[in-house]
Amino acid sequence: MAILKRNPVIRLFLILGIVIGMLLVLPVKIPFTISSHAKLFHGKEWIISKDDGGRISAVLLDRISGLTENYRLHQFDRQDAVRFELHSSVVPGNHIQTGDTVGSIYSTRLSREYISLVGDLAVTRASVGLYLSGEKEAVIEEAQNRLAYAEQQLRGHARILERQRELHDRELISDEELDIVVQQKQLYEINIRVAESRLQTALTGAKDEQIEYLNAKIQALEDQIRSLEQTLDDYTYVSPIDGIVYHTFSPDTLALIGDPEMHVAVIPVPFRYRPYIINGQQVRLRIPGNNIATCDGTVHLIGNTAHLMNGGQYFMISAIIDNLDDGYLPGIMASASIKTEPVTIREYLLRYTRPIFN
Repeated sequence: MAILKRNPVIRLFLILGIVIGMLLVLPVKIPFTISSHAKLFHGKEWIISKDDGGRISAVLLDRISGLTENYRLHQFDRQDAVRFELHSSVVPGNHIQTGDTVGSIYSTRLSREYISLVGDLAVTRASVGLYLSGEKEAVIEEAQNRLAYAEQQLRGHARILERQRELHDRELISDEELDIVVQQKQLYEINIRVAESRLQTALTGAKDEQIEYLNAKIQALEDQIRSLEQTLDDYTYVSPIDGIVYHTFSPDTLALIGDPEMHVAVIPVPFRYRPYIINGQQVRLRIPGNNIATCDGTVHLIGNTAHLMNGGQYFMISAIIDNLDDGYLPGIMASASIKTEPVTIREYLLRYTRPIFN
């Protein structure tokens, strides 16, 4: 006791030890908050992008459930001339509704194939019609005249095509302009085939077996055309969500549409705190800016995989945001604090000191 009276430092440490000991055994509980950072996203995002190989893809991300709802990928032949065009309504800030056309892919190879199939179908149908009709001298003469006219058209267009190719070689016209002239040549060639078929039919007539064969060919061509039309329809990108068009400033991202009605924060949490995180806990976010803005949310999804970040192990959680203002920008970073269940003072200290000694 004499030592305590003579040494105030020892007396002070003794008093502190007694106070701390009393606090550790008290049944009082205090809030325990986990601090981290967060990245904010739309609840749903639809992204159209391209890669270095020229492939175009569209992905629908559900940030709330943590799932990829839909994914499309288009890959093209090296010999194919392909272009992608956004719809005129796809302007940053514009609102896009579900079902609106956002963009389209145009393939020269598929366009030529479609024209060829349609031409074959027209030729075959014309052959059936002529086979089933009676042949007269006037019909034969008309067929001969049609063939002569079609051949004259092709000869005249061949000279135009030759001049266009010379201009293209000198880089005075674009690939698209040359392609239009080439496709017109294909149409003239189809007209010649139709005229030749009509003349042949008028001269020879047809048997029942020929009619059956042509009808079967018509059915096959119609099936091929329907299949190709489905492929061409798939080259049209239609928005699966209502949302706003956002700037991306990325040459690989062709379009980004986000749902403005729901927002989610993705938060990395040190793995040692995993036992203390449950769904429904309150999250407070502070978004930096000219004036620090705050918003609240609730834990919605707890990730079941570990991530290595900054030399430590983390798991990811997502929180649905309740009151985000109009100044929100997708992808913005914010500080986050997660309010867990209250704990005793002893447990509070252990949660902070345990990692130091482990």
